[in-house]
Amino acid sequence: MPKQHEFFGPDDESYNIHTSEDAFGFAGEDGSGRPGIAIVANALQFWVGQRKCDVATVGRAAEAFNMPPEAVREAVEWSQWMLLVGADDVPLKEMRIELDGE
Repeated sequence: MPKQHEFFGPDDESYNIHTSEDAFGFAGEDGSGRPGIAIVANALQFWVGQRKCDVATVGRAAEAFNMPPEAVREAVEWSQWMLLVGADDVPLKEMRIELDGE
């Protein structure tokens, strides 16, 4: 997988609140508190699924989750259950997020 956006912490499945010096011994965490990409992707997937008739876009997700659109794109692409829909000339914020099978 390509380099992750700086929004994400190094451990995909963690909030990265521990450091290697912690007694807990969580490997891969950096103590930054940044969420792992898997946590964000799962939250986005739930959010998209709850939108019902409202279109989920990268821009709306970025605003709702207070994160850069580029990080939203990376989390969607990381997930096996979501995809981005839009022509190559569509601005990133206007690209639709859809669930696989919609």
